[in-house]
Order: sequence, then structure tokens, then C-alpha cells
Amino acid sequence: MTLVTNPIALAALARAQQAARIGPPPRARTDSRTADKFVIRGYAELFTELNGIGLHQGRSSNSEMVAAILDALSGHQRSNALLHILKSHIGESIAERVLTELPDFDLGACKTPQKFVIRFPMQVRDAIRDGVATAIASEQSTGPYSMNGWVLNALVGWVKFQRQQYALLSAAMAMDQTLLGG
Repeated sequence: MTLVTNPIALAALARAQQAARIGPPPRARTDSRTADKFVIRGYAELFTELNGIGLHQGRSSNSEMVAAILDALSGHQRSNALLHILKSHIGESIAERVLTELPDFDLGACKTPQKFVIRFPMQVRDAIRDGVATAIASEQSTGPYSMNGWVLNALVGWVKFQRQQYALLSAAMAMDQTLLGG
């Protein structure tokens, strides 16, 4: 690792380290009966995949879907950053080889229609409602677009990012056993 001497970079690093020590504020507990709800008309295959990702991450299906929507609203900044970090760690050529072997999730291949009710936590209700409305309005020029379609695309994008991150992280751990901490 190179030595950082830029004072602006050092200040940013110090702020990031301080934020990491404090950690995120604890989430307030709310009653799901009062939550804003949105019914997604999707596919069982997609919801099963999201449930599996949630189980792996220690989150509920609802939390996984909220995370997917928030990630899409932020332009996938965190997901892209993590992919970039993992690719640079294991090398572009190996990352390319790992990702070419990864199956792509295709919403068009899903066959079993299913509905799922997302409950939006109080802290993100307004951000999601306003963000999705803005995103849909900005994409209206390409044709009719609904909130359901936008959310489905966000969920599919999340599945793809999570698969890529898992594959690259697994490759990095296989290449460097010291990452396992043992």
C-alpha cells in the first residue's frame, strides 16, 4: 500500500475512521402494521433468490428488498465501489474470468407469477417514495413505466450485484487464505 501524504486525503481518512468507530445509529423499532406497504407483482423465482440472499446476509426478505431499492436510488454507488475494490484486489483478468462463469439472472426467464408486499420502514418511506417517483418521471421518455417495473428492475440489479460480489469475494478468499483471519 502506498503512503498517503496529501492533507485532504488524510483528513478524509480520519473522518472515515472516526465514522467507522462510531458505527451507524441503531434503528428504531416500529410496528409493521403502520408501515407503508407496496405490493410488487413479480415472480417466485426472483423472490426466492432475494430470500436466499437475505438469509446469507442475515436479513429478512423485506430488508433485502428495501436495501435493493435504496441501492438503486443511490445509483448503485456502494455496490459498484465494492465490485471495483474486489476486482482490483484479485486482478482484472481473474475477476473477468470469475464473472464470465457467473450465471446472469434473467427476469424474462421467470415463469411463476407471485406478489410480495414490501413494508417500508419509517426512516426511508419518504426517500423511497420521492426517489422512485423522480426516477420514473425521468425515464418516462423511453415509454410507459410504472413503479412496479422500476422496483422489479431494482431487485434484479441487486441480485446481479450480490451474485458478482459473492463470486469475487469467494475467489479472493480462495486465492488468499490469510483473508480468513485464521
